[in-house]
Amino acid sequence: MRDLLKRYAKLALGKPFTPAVLNILVTSVCDMRCTHCFFTEQLDDAPRKKLQMTTREIEKISETMGGNLGVLILAGGEPFTRKDLPEIARAFYANNNLESIYITSNGQIQKRIFPDITRILEECPRLNVTMALGIDGLKEEHDKIRQKPGSWEIVIDTARRLRAMKAEFPRLDVQTCTCFMNSNQDKIFEWYDFLKYELQPDKINFNYIRPPAADSKELEIDTARYAKLAARIAEDSRQGAIKNHYAGDIGFFKAALDVYMHGLIARTQETHEAQLTCYAGTAGGVIYDEGTVSSCENLEPVGNLRDYDWNFRKLWFSPAMQARRKQAADGCFCTHESNCYYPSLPFNPKHLIQIKSLERKMKQAWNGSVSTEAPLHS
Repeated sequence: MRDLLKRYAKLALGKPFTPAVLNILVTSVCDMRCTHCFFTEQLDDAPRKKLQMTTREIEKISETMGGNLGVLILAGGEPFTRKDLPEIARAFYANNNLESIYITSNGQIQKRIFPDITRILEECPRLNVTMALGIDGLKEEHDKIRQKPGSWEIVIDTARRLRAMKAEFPRLDVQTCTCFMNSNQDKIFEWYDFLKYELQPDKINFNYIRPPAADSKELEIDTARYAKLAARIAEDSRQGAIKNHYAGDIGFFKAALDVYMHGLIARTQETHEAQLTCYAGTAGGVIYDEGTVSSCENLEPVGNLRDYDWNFRKLWFSPAMQARRKQAADGCFCTHESNCYYPSLPFNPKHLIQIKSLERKMKQAWNGSVSTEAPLHS
C-alpha cells in the first residue's frame, strides 16, 4: 500500500514511474498450436528464436529497473520450454523486492514444472507464486482448441499435483485460466461447475478472447453469456461459494481486482467505450522475448532493450515511451486483462473504492465459510 501511495503521488505530479506490473513474454517457443492464440505468427520462428533474451540479459533488465515490482508475469510461448525460470524469478525477487510472480503454462512439461516451481518457492521464500494453467474447458473442447489429444488429462494432473504441493508451500497458488471463445462458450457453465465443485483451484480466471486469433471463428462470441458468467463468478466470490483468492497479505485485494475487472470488461464490450483511464506504459509494461518493449500487447513496441544496453530505465523513461503514455491516457481502451485492467484499476479512484469494498466482502464471506464448512474447502 505504501508503494501504491508513492506512485499515486508521482501520478498526481505527472511524473512517470517504473511499472507495478511487468509482463515478460520470455519465449516464442511453444509445444501447442491453439486455435485462439494471438501469437501464432511468432511461434517457433527460427530467426526470432536466435534473438531470445538470455538469462543474463533479463538479469540486467532487473538490475536497471529500480523500484519495487508488485507483479511479474512470465508468459510466452510456453515458459517452461526455458530452463532458467528459477534464475529469472530470483533476479527480480532480489533486485526489485518482487511480491508476486505469475507463470502461465499449458501444464504439459511436468518434468520441468515441478522442480522449477519447487526451486522458486525454496529460493524466494517470501514470494507469492501463482501457476496459471491454461485449460479451455472440458476434455473434448480443450483438446480440440489446443489441437493436442490427451493434453487435458495432463494439465488436470498437473493442477492436482501442484495443489498437493501447497501443504509444504502455502505461498503457492494454482490458478486456471480459460479463454472465453466460440469453441467453448456453449459448455462454459458446465466447465465452471467442474472447476467449482471438482478441481477447486485457488483462483478461477476467464479471459476475454482478443484478436488476432489463429482461427478467426473463435472471435465470434456471445457477449451476453460472458457477462452472465462474470456475474456468476462475482456472486460466488462475494458469498464465499468458491475460494477464488490468492495467498499473501494482499491476496484478497488482487482477487477482488480480478473479479471486478471482468464485469468492467463486459461493460466495455457492450458500450464500446472506455470504462477507466488506462495506465499501460506507466503502471504496466510488456517485454517481448527478443527484447522489444511496449506499453501493452495491442500496440507496437516503442524500442528494443538491445539498443539501450539492456538498461530498462533508459528505454522506459525515453521520449518514445512518454508519447505512448499520453496515447494510452487519452482514451485508449480494450479488453486486455493483464496489460490494461490489472495495472490500471488501482490508479482509478472510483474503481479502487469498489474493489476495496468487494475485497472486504470476499474476505468476510470466505473466512465465515471456512469456519463453518471447513471440510468443503479442504
